Amino acid sequence: MKKILKSGLFALMTCFVMLSCSPQESDDHALGSTPQESQLAFSATSVSGQPNIIELKDESSLSGVATWDLGNGSLAKGSQVKAEYPFAGTYTITMTLYTTGGSATISKTLTVEKDDMSLLNTPMYNALTGGASNLAGKTWVFDQYNDGHFGVGPADDSSPSWWSCPAGGKDGSSLYTQEFTFIQVGVKLEWKNNGYVYSNEPGKNALGGDFIDNPGGAGDFDVKYEPKGGYTFILNESEKTISLSSGAFFGFYTGSSTYEILSLTEDELYIKNRSAVESGNGWWFRFIPKEKSQKPSVEISNKAGSFDK
Repeated sequence: MKKILKSGLFALMTCFVMLSCSPQESDDHALGSTPQESQLAFSATSVSGQPNIIELKDESSLSGVATWDLGNGSLAKGSQVKAEYPFAGTYTITMTLYTTGGSATISKTLTVEKDDMSLLNTPMYNALTGGASNLAGKTWVFDQYNDGHFGVGPADDSSPSWWSCPAGGKDGSSLYTQEFTFIQVGVKLEWKNNGYVYSNEPGKNALGGDFIDNPGGAGDFDVKYEPKGGYTFILNESEKTISLSSGAFFGFYTGSSTYEILSLTEDELYIKNRSAVESGNGWWFRFIPKEKSQKPSVEISNKAGSFDK
């Protein structure tokens, strides 16, 4: 009986301790209040001597993580960011502040009075387009004759760790028919293909329409897709991203038109994209100038044999 009483008392004490530590009763674990628009504020100040470069600063009365839609096709994150607006116009800048209690959003309208084409005369713009003097622009294609021109892995990885395409690995599909010409004057993008884009099943389902299964034995799908024309692009050099307008994408559909730039030189455009149709997936693409895309020649060695007499 004594043992039973002791066991019962121990059980009661254990329950009391557990209840007293319940997270529902602890202020340490309580969520904050839902933020209100009236608590949010941000400043937009032009950089000295450069009215087309705007410094944005979160000045809200509560702390949180600020994300930005810069109104020029670019996104940013942080309490203080810079935005570039090469062209005159009216832009709507939106800040969303995320706190422990939720999120709230405010917007401001920014008017840029004059064009500042000097913002486009940079090493990255010139590498991508061939420079302002190159009125025809610069055309990029997949680096199909070298390993690693296309791959997939976790979105937060630094490289395509799940799969990397070998040289010519997508021969027969529409992937290698995609051509992207970037023109600096007017910030134009011309996209050409054979009337199809390449995608896996999630992308195919999101696109809809007619498709070819396992085109040329390359796997996955060619989906009927004609570029609309009249595309533009935004190169965000501070964030190292490139965004294509009107839902354009680099030939393989992922539901996203913004790409992280891993490398941009005269001879290479290497980018990464976070898929919007596959949770947690990232895709890598490597392009080279069209004029430098050449199939390696096959060397045939003819060696003279020796004969016994």
